[in-house]
Amino acid sequence: MENKKEPAQSRVEKKKDETKRKIIEAAMGLFNKQGFDSATMEQIADNADIARRTLYNYFPVKEAVICEFVQRIIKEQGPEALSQALQLPDTRSRLVAVLHKALEWFQIDLNKEIYEKYYTYRLQKVFQVFRDLDLSESSGFRDVLAPIIERGKEAGEIRRDMDSMVLAAHLDSMFCNWGVLWVANPELFPVDEGINMIMDLYLKGVENRDG
Repeated sequence: MENKKEPAQSRVEKKKDETKRKIIEAAMGLFNKQGFDSATMEQIADNADIARRTLYNYFPVKEAVICEFVQRIIKEQGPEALSQALQLPDTRSRLVAVLHKALEWFQIDLNKEIYEKYYTYRLQKVFQVFRDLDLSESSGFRDVLAPIIERGKEAGEIRRDMDSMVLAAHLDSMFCNWGVLWVANPELFPVDEGINMIMDLYLKGVENRDG
């Protein structure tokens, strides 16, 4: 039986993905070896064995490479993290679990300098994401958060009058801002304390409940 040929578009997309992977591997290797600021786009292109023009077609700046790196981690490992989190007893424990998992994803291969560059670039892209409704610039973490929030709605733990993806975007933004603060000033509070602070603000708000 004759094998069907792979569609041309599929072959093109596969080639693009392979090129992206080569670039990310080369770039992350350079960032971890000699530092983010010292590594140049020219070095990345040389290490990936591609033309510099090709590199700029895929990634206009070094920070964009880190964003793609993180997006791929979340896309590959997010479903399993979500599956494990949904086995926990309530919304808070599920969200705490995936926030901790996110820190593991970001710190496995990222030193603090790279971590800071990533979050700073993400914050700069926030306006573009909302203006153009272009989620390609987001981390994809909200796709992990939204199903947990939806489950919380079903259990009556979270308000039902707001879209789950919108609520997930708010938590993702809070986590992003906290990440920048913690990387810049890790002595201010332990990681666990910071995540619990985020959860208190997110789930309970800032209303005074004394007495």
